[in-house]
Amino acid sequence: MELTITKIIQETSKISRFFFKNQDSDTIQFEAGQFIMLKHPNWLDSADSRSYSLANENTFTNELEICVVLNEIGVFTPWLFSLKVGDTIQASEPVGSFIFREEEHAGPEVFICTGTGIAPFRSMITKALKLNREVHLVFGNRYINDVPYIEYWFELAQKNASFHYYPVFSREEFAQNKGYVHPVYESILQGQSDPRIYVCGWQEMCIEARERLKKMGFNRRQYFFEQYN
Repeated sequence: MELTITKIIQETSKISRFFFKNQDSDTIQFEAGQFIMLKHPNWLDSADSRSYSLANENTFTNELEICVVLNEIGVFTPWLFSLKVGDTIQASEPVGSFIFREEEHAGPEVFICTGTGIAPFRSMITKALKLNREVHLVFGNRYINDVPYIEYWFELAQKNASFHYYPVFSREEFAQNKGYVHPVYESILQGQSDPRIYVCGWQEMCIEARERLKKMGFNRRQYFFEQYN
């Protein structure tokens, strides 16, 4: 499908939010957690497309949103960041199996992410809260100025008693949770019999999280991963 850029918001010094409308349809529906593939106009092979999770709150929308960090030495994101409102880009339909599982279970929904790994969790958390689930978000970044949607998460925690937000900072000197996400989610999950755990972010974090969750006794029916380099 062909998407037209309708809005660009610079979220942090290196992260921007891009909003698109479909040229051929007024509305788009996707599963909470899915992504789209974007194609550089100079790339002939579709396998060279780049995938970006949809960052919308709601899964039935007339405007798609992605959250992208600029890789200055890369090829795709410098080109993407050079685009303006009104420019077009080729994209796939929403795809992906990293989606929110609606089946009932005994424990809470625990979301663990770093950086722009937060993107798919916006729709997933919205869905979980609509189903009256208890939700925990453990969100790791280096500094507080790196955090996308920072006001959104604090406001959601104030408005909804079922939502619990744990910002974690590896380099922020006076952070309440200083370090990495692992000890924080391990504390939340201690003693939980049947949670659903969603992990998205840097590859190193996901690899370590998988090993730690296995050691805690959780299995592949209880945790789900999406990682990027």
